[in-house]
Amino acid sequence: MASLAEALAQTFLPSTCATCGAALPWKGSRASVCAACWASLRPHGGPACPRCGEPGVEDEGPCLACRTDPPPWHAAASFGPYAGRLRDLVLLLKSGGRDELARPLAGLLAGAMADAGWPPPDAVLPVPMSGWRRLRRGYNQAELLARALARRIGAPLVPALGRRRGAAQVGRARTERLRLSSSAFPARRPLSGRALLIDDVLTTGATAAACSRSLAAAGASETYVLTLARTPRSGRIP
Repeated sequence: MASLAEALAQTFLPSTCATCGAALPWKGSRASVCAACWASLRPHGGPACPRCGEPGVEDEGPCLACRTDPPPWHAAASFGPYAGRLRDLVLLLKSGGRDELARPLAGLLAGAMADAGWPPPDAVLPVPMSGWRRLRRGYNQAELLARALARRIGAPLVPALGRRRGAAQVGRARTERLRLSSSAFPARRPLSGRALLIDDVLTTGATAAACSRSLAAAGASETYVLTLARTPRSGRIP
């Protein structure tokens, strides 16, 4: 039976890894990505700021930037830097049509959340996507990640945020991104308790900040921001 299953898998499933192009063995691979590429993913090393999640801080408390101008969320964390294989996987999920990656990548989110020591959320929310972009792409990658994570940790998925025209950040300069208002992501329903906001990458932090303000206005007591990857502090808030 095992040999038959392996033969069928080799016939109908991709024969090469979606990231490195190596021959894809039947055993050990997940979502068309070989075991070696999954094993090569490395989380942030060392301590991180408990407020903004910036890795590499020396003190146990908030970093200087967060003490000076704290972000509107309670805490933020990510699995690793937006580079190498992690960047490849994010791009495959985001624009490569590989929605099957959401489930294993949600496992990385769960690990980052556990490492941060956060309490269980009362609601898991994805950063919303415009209707046109979702129609063109076929899905919202943040929603796929949020749904898979919510199932994994046993928390409710609550897509409570909308997205108005003009909220897109891709291609904008940093100064334009930082002007993003919470009105770009209106809350569709009242909230209570802890909200866990999910996205693929934290870049400037403007989108997460706007969403966090909107969630607070809707009644969320605390917002935790969780992403797969983050860019370096340069060009990002806080």
